[in-house]
Amino acid sequence: MKHFRPILLIMFMVMMVLLPLVAHANAGPPVAVPFSFHLMSITWIIGIGEALLLCVLFRTCKVRIFLSMIAANYASAFFGIWFVKSAYAARIMGDLTIENLESVFWTMVYVSFVLTIILEFPFFLAALYGRKHLIPKTMATTLLAHCIGYALIFTFYIGEESISMVTKLKVVPASTFEMKEDYDLYYISADGKHVLCSDMAGNETKVITELDIDGVPDRLCARPRKIMEEETDKQFPNEHVCWEYGFDLFVLMQYNHLYKTKLLVENFSPHSPVSFWDDGYHDFMWDTETDSDFGEFRNSGNNERWKFQSDYLGPLYVVKAKQGYLPYVRQYKMHNERYEEDTYIRYSVDTPFAQWSVRNGSHIASDYAVFKLGKDQICILDPEKKQIALIARGFGPVVAKPPLDNAEALPAIAEETLQESVKPNESSSQSS
Repeated sequence: MKHFRPILLIMFMVMMVLLPLVAHANAGPPVAVPFSFHLMSITWIIGIGEALLLCVLFRTCKVRIFLSMIAANYASAFFGIWFVKSAYAARIMGDLTIENLESVFWTMVYVSFVLTIILEFPFFLAALYGRKHLIPKTMATTLLAHCIGYALIFTFYIGEESISMVTKLKVVPASTFEMKEDYDLYYISADGKHVLCSDMAGNETKVITELDIDGVPDRLCARPRKIMEEETDKQFPNEHVCWEYGFDLFVLMQYNHLYKTKLLVENFSPHSPVSFWDDGYHDFMWDTETDSDFGEFRNSGNNERWKFQSDYLGPLYVVKAKQGYLPYVRQYKMHNERYEEDTYIRYSVDTPFAQWSVRNGSHIASDYAVFKLGKDQICILDPEKKQIALIARGFGPVVAKPPLDNAEALPAIAEETLQESVKPNESSSQSS
C-alpha cells in the first residue's frame, strides 16, 4: 500500500476542496448548475471516489482503475441526459402532476439505479480485469459502489428536498380548501385554444372565448379600469387602484415574437389581485410575460399575514409577517423585524426529469396562494395547514371576484390592442 499512499493523499485533498461545490449545487435548480460544472466536478468526483474504493478493497492502485471509473461515470452522465428526455422515460412517468410526483420520483430513482449498474458494469470489469472470481467480485463491487454513490448524491445533490413542493406539503383535493370569499378562476386551456372559467375547486368550468389561432397565448391579465396618481418627490408618482370601477380581462399573445395584449372582457370583475410595491400599485407590471412574471405575488393590499414570493429559478418562498406588520409593506424595517423567521420555507420541484417553476402568483383571502406550476398545473396552497391542491390543467391564471349582479360583462372589440412590445426570440410561456 505504501507505493500509492501519495496518490491517495492527493486525491483525498482534491475531493475535500471540491465536495463543498457539490453541496453548493443543492442550493439551486439545474439552470443554476451548468452541465459543464456537473461533468467537470460531480461526475469526476464520483469517478475518483469509486476508484479509491476499489483501490482500498483490493489493495492495489492502477491507472486503469481510475480511468475506468471516470469513464464509467461520464458514460452514465451522458446516458442519463438522453434517458430523461427519451420516450422510455415519458412512458414511465406518464402524465406527471403534483398528485403522482412523489411515486414517480422514486420509480425513476430505482430505474436509474438499475440502469446505471448495468451500464457501468463493463467498466468495473475492465478496472478489475485479471482477478480471480472476476464476475462475482465485479457484481458485488458495482452494487456496493453505487449504493454509496447514490447515498452521497441524495445527501448533497438531489434527495427529497428537490421535490419539497410535495414532501413538505400534503397534496389534497382542491375542494378541501375552504374559501372565506367567493372567487372565480380564469385561465387558458392546456391546449391554448380557449379561455376558461371555473370555481376555485376546478368545478363548473365554462368557456369564455376562443383564442386567435394565429398567435401563441402567454397568459391572462387583469387590469384596473381606473387608477389615481399621486405626485411625490420620488422618481415615479404613487398609483392607487380605484377598486369601485372594477377590472378588465386581457390576454397576452405572441405574434411572431411580438407580445400584444388583447382585451377580452370589459368589467369582468369588481376585484382582482394586483402588483403592489410598498403599498403602491405599479401599472407597468400588469402585463408582464410569464417568463418574467415572478417575485412577490399579486395581492389586494389587505391585512393578511403570509407573504408569497417566487424567483427566476422557480422555487416558491413563504414567510409569515409578525403581528402588526403587513407582509408586502416593508415599512423601512429589517427582514427579521417584520417576519417570523422560523416560518420561512422554500418549496420547489427540481429533479433531473422535472423542473417546475412557479409563475403568475396571486395571494387571495384566507392566506391562500394560487399560481401556475410548471407547464400547465394551476395550484392552490395553504401555508398554515401546509396543503397544496391541483385546481385545473391550464396556464396563465387570473383570480377574480365574481361579477356583480348589476354589472355587465361584455366581450370587447376583437381588434382592440392596448400594448405592443418587441421581445427577443422567445418561446411560449407554457414552458416550465
